[in-house]
Amino acid sequence: MKGLLVFLICMFCYSTDGFSAHHHSIKASIDTPAVIKKIQSDFSAINKQLKHYKKKAKDVPDMSAEGGEVIGYYNKNILKKIHCVFYGETGRAEVDYYLNNKGLFFVFRKEICYDKPMYVKDSKIKNTVETRYYIHSNKVIKSIAKPSTSAILSYSEIVDDLKQVLDILNSK
Repeated sequence: MKGLLVFLICMFCYSTDGFSAHHHSIKASIDTPAVIKKIQSDFSAINKQLKHYKKKAKDVPDMSAEGGEVIGYYNKNILKKIHCVFYGETGRAEVDYYLNNKGLFFVFRKEICYDKPMYVKDSKIKNTVETRYYIHSNKVIKSIAKPSTSAILSYSEIVDDLKQVLDILNSK
């Protein structure tokens, strides 16, 4: 009887661990290369159609040291892309947010630093940082930073920035 009880307990533990691990791997696994390829296709399609989209631009003098601009691109009143440019004394940042019916799916950030203030004659680009964020199911599934030593934002930081930009676009 004791042996049967030990056997049943072992079988129960083995089966729940096995099921749980199997279930977790199904939930966590996505075909990342296929999803990234689809994201690339989607943001390329949006960029090809930009000239056909309705544009809404807002100046943002208080978002950075030297101001900036936020531009929303709409297809039949559906926001598809947001392009932001923020100027600083010795650089500028450009951020593109791409949206579909499920929400944010791609972000491209480009930060350009100059060797002296931009308004000084003969200022030159000192360095450029580009970061790409591929987003699926409200998670960053891949980020690429060039140079690779650049800081990577978390999904929540990206969404917080996006909320600020959406507030600007939606303001009267």
